[in-house]
Amino acid sequence: MTQTKKRNEVRLNQLIAAAKQLNIEVRAEKLLREVGYRARSGRCRIKGQELILIDRDAPLSEQVDFLSAELTERQRESSKPAQRPNNASPA
Repeated sequence: MTQTKKRNEVRLNQLIAAAKQLNIEVRAEKLLREVGYRARSGRCRIKGQELILIDRDAPLSEQVDFLSAELTERQRESSKPAQRPNNASPA
């Protein structure tokens, strides 16, 4: 096993552990493809539970980059102050 591959595996496992700390389930799935359609890794919410699906056939470095970006985005979203609707007045 190359040094880079080993490093990416370690980093992916660290990111999955970080996601669990944020109560996000991460699953590596075989994302099916059909003619004219390309499935991608992504984040969704099912019955209130956040879920990140990672294309297990994607290169390991892409999996690491994707999960890292998703967790960064999630942290950025959670650090934003709650926004009021435009017609709401301050309390």
